[in-house]
Amino acid sequence: MLSVGDGDTIRVKDGKGNRVTIRLACIDAPETSQGNSGQWATKTLKGLIKGKSISLKPQTKDRYGRTVAEVYSGTTNINLQMIRLGAAYPYRKYLGQCDRAAYLSAEAAASKRSIGVWGPYRPNQKPWDYRRSRRNR
Repeated sequence: MLSVGDGDTIRVKDGKGNRVTIRLACIDAPETSQGNSGQWATKTLKGLIKGKSISLKPQTKDRYGRTVAEVYSGTTNINLQMIRLGAAYPYRKYLGQCDRAAYLSAEAAASKRSIGVWGPYRPNQKPWDYRRSRRNR
C-alpha cells in the first residue's frame, strides 16, 4: 500500500510496480474538504490498513479509470469495517456487487451507537450531496 487519498480511496502498486488508484467499493466516505468528518474518515482508513498486507476483490473500473474493489486485510473486509466504525456510508446506488444486507446492518448498528458520521463526526451533508452541491456552483 502506497497511500490513502481519503476515506474511500487508496493508492497501491500492482505486480509490475505501477501505481494504481483503488476506489473502495460500496461505500462513500465524507470528502476531505468536509472538515473534521472527512479528515477523521481518512485517518480511520489509514489506521485500518497502514503497515498491513492487503488484498483486493476488484469489481469494475469507475468513470475516472480507478479500480473499484473491496479491500481486505486478512479476512477483514476493510470497506465493511469503515461502515461499522461510522467512517463511511453504504453507497446504496452501488451496493449490487457487495453484501447489501451486511453493509446496511453495519450502518444501522453504527447509527444506533451514534459513532463517527452518526455522532461526533456528522457532516453537514452526505458526501454525494456535498459533491453535487460543489458541481452545481
